[in-house]
Amino acid sequence: MESGTNRKKREDKDLLEAVNSKNLDEVLEKVKAIDFRCPFQKCKNKTKDFSIDCKFCKCRFCISHGLPEIHGCGEAVKREERAKMVHPVRQVSQQKSSENAAKLTKKLKQLQLERKSKGPKKK
Repeated sequence: MESGTNRKKREDKDLLEAVNSKNLDEVLEKVKAIDFRCPFQKCKNKTKDFSIDCKFCKCRFCISHGLPEIHGCGEAVKREERAKMVHPVRQVSQQKSSENAAKLTKKLKQLQLERKSKGPKKK
């Protein structure tokens, strides 16, 4: 069985070789082959078939450590949810948007007609 430091050194060497390659497809395949274990401390389960990608830290975790609160991104989740609560994104339907645009153009035309026209300039 390979120790953790030896495996890490081998993976670093493989990654360096992959990055130095000129073929992009080859680089991507080598990086995928290296990056198939859960990065959670002392877990190291394989994530090749089933994994959860964290949108906060961009890491790939096994099923048991996939939730952000479990693997350490809990504060990022809190910040995002707090921002959603304070500044909600309002969705306006297409129909409502077109109705509002029609109202606006009608109001602008009305204001334009009510505006006083200036008489001829006196010299």
